[in-house]
Amino acid sequence: MTKPAPIKIKGVHHFAMSVPSLDSAITFYRDAFGFELVDHEHLGQSEEGDRVTQMANTDTTLAMLHAGNIFIELFEFHSPQPVENTRRMCDYGVTHFSFEVEDVHASYQALKAHGVKWHSDPIDAGDGYLMTYGRDPFGNVIEIQQVPDERTYAFAQLRGE
Repeated sequence: MTKPAPIKIKGVHHFAMSVPSLDSAITFYRDAFGFELVDHEHLGQSEEGDRVTQMANTDTTLAMLHAGNIFIELFEFHSPQPVENTRRMCDYGVTHFSFEVEDVHASYQALKAHGVKWHSDPIDAGDGYLMTYGRDPFGNVIEIQQVPDERTYAFAQLRGE
């Protein structure tokens, strides 16, 4: 039996998260990171919504925001009732999302002023790679990183610089 060919990826389009207040999350990601609201809609209860989310009586409002090379999709669920995000980074599933920034120290201070609760001050993880983790106002773990251009995983490498 032959293996199917791998799919062809154009890139990462978005990540999504559930938040307790869509308006507060839009404000945070717009003001703290410069994201622009590009879509906002209510998705009422439907068989399709329940089937795709594997939940019953799903009722949500969503917003899609854009900045740089990615979108963020935000959901405020009206039904079923969500619970607070208390996941530890070691728990199975997505551990965090990361933003590559020009100046990790300035970004750290700016995001702290917007309500990010940092785990620690930025650290040098080796060879000038600076980073830290924290939680946004909704409990999601975020990372900011300042990656030297010569690193194999820097945005400069994706652009062929």
